[in-house]
Amino acid sequence: MAALAAGAMFFRNWREEGPSVYVEFASAPGIKPEKTLLYYRGVVAGMVTGVQLDKNLDKVVVRVRLKKYAEDLARQGTLFWIDQPVFNLAKPSGIQSLIDGNSLQAKKGSGNYSYYFVGSNEIPIDPLEGDPLFVRLQADSIPFVETGSEVTFRGLSVGIVRSKGIDENGAPYLEIGFAKHYANLVRSNARFWALPPWSMRMGSGVFQLDVHSLKTFLLGGIAFDYFGPQGEPAKSGGSYSVFPDKEAAMAVSDPITLEFRNGQGLCEGMTQIRYLGLPVGLVEKVVPGEGKVLVTARLRDGYDYLRRRGSVFSIVRPQIELQKISGLETLVSGIYIDCIPGQGGDLAGKFLGSNQAEADLLEDAAGTFEIRLTSPSTKISPGTPILYRGLKVGVITRKALGKNGSSVVLTTSIRNEYAPLLRENTRFWNISGVKISGGLISLNVQASAFESRGLGGVEFATPAGPAGGETVKPRHAYDLYDSPRKEWLLWTPTASGAR
Repeated sequence: MAALAAGAMFFRNWREEGPSVYVEFASAPGIKPEKTLLYYRGVVAGMVTGVQLDKNLDKVVVRVRLKKYAEDLARQGTLFWIDQPVFNLAKPSGIQSLIDGNSLQAKKGSGNYSYYFVGSNEIPIDPLEGDPLFVRLQADSIPFVETGSEVTFRGLSVGIVRSKGIDENGAPYLEIGFAKHYANLVRSNARFWALPPWSMRMGSGVFQLDVHSLKTFLLGGIAFDYFGPQGEPAKSGGSYSVFPDKEAAMAVSDPITLEFRNGQGLCEGMTQIRYLGLPVGLVEKVVPGEGKVLVTARLRDGYDYLRRRGSVFSIVRPQIELQKISGLETLVSGIYIDCIPGQGGDLAGKFLGSNQAEADLLEDAAGTFEIRLTSPSTKISPGTPILYRGLKVGVITRKALGKNGSSVVLTTSIRNEYAPLLRENTRFWNISGVKISGGLISLNVQASAFESRGLGGVEFATPAGPAGGETVKPRHAYDLYDSPRKEWLLWTPTASGAR
């Protein structure tokens, strides 16, 4: 009876046992023959039956006897790793092994039958699914992130940083992995950037400090998205650039080149391009040329119309003058490049930049009625306002010598709605400076106009009725007088045809 019982037990064990496989590891801490178990999906799938060193004493070969129901693990592509306690901020693992001891874990492959495997030193991203997606991120200098840091898509954690190192060309890289069910989120046009440990926003009555997560604060993190139409699904082994921040990642257009006479305050990767006060692009590179500064910039998706011919790019800096204070926001946000879109249909890749004052003059001159003022000599400069009854109706946009050099010609732009005020007999005079008048018991000090270039301005008047003469054509020339006559100040015509 004892012999029959022993034979039955032997037969049952033989029937339940599968083939033996050999797994190679760099080391095998805590692995003991006839004690250490192999688990697959939390179920015992085999037992370690032997542990020995190879001939060179460099590797450890572990022999594992599989269960009959788990013999399908003996296929190419099956991954084996040692489950042991790992304590780190990125991803603690192997906590159960503190109680049960170290064990072997497996992830099933799908190749032909095989009985020799090389074990993994890392836990796979998703032990229960198919092959994960691995891509590389490269940059001249990779951001501060540690192995195990999260990779997020629109706030959702979808991958982790698997490793970082130096490739064969000496360039640093990060290798990141995505579980199979998240792999479809990664597209060929994905843009990756480093998540800052914290961010701060300041404004009028606003102070906000944001921390994405404690893990990101301690280990760093990577985020990605695509700006514009979705591209094709990414392939494992692909390579992407990683940008220092989201703003740089959003600048996806073809590069444009801007030429400036002075690049003071421009910073690579920090200076914004703005349109109507909103950020639409970023300066990528700033290099000096022959007597000029060359700026390479990119625009965000959807703003290609800012690359039309005739667009004006100007540097906005803090500016304090007698009447005009501007650009003070740059003391907090930094110097930026303002854009005024052109009217041309063709796109261009190179533009001549200007300063803010020149850009303001170009904007004032757009869609206006242009005339010329001639004077033997004047200190009035571009930017001086043109006034009618104390109301600004235009601006002087250019100043140049006449053809024979005996006079100064001021090119003036009058807004179209006020152009009907101009007639052949219209008179212009200089109201610059401070006028002082008084008597024995009174003193009157008047500053007629304070404008952006100093004290000064130009005013005009037109006789009423037929005395005003015929209407004038663009670029009509008038004389500029030093002071008005008394009767000019009494002219009060109506602007017939004015809107």
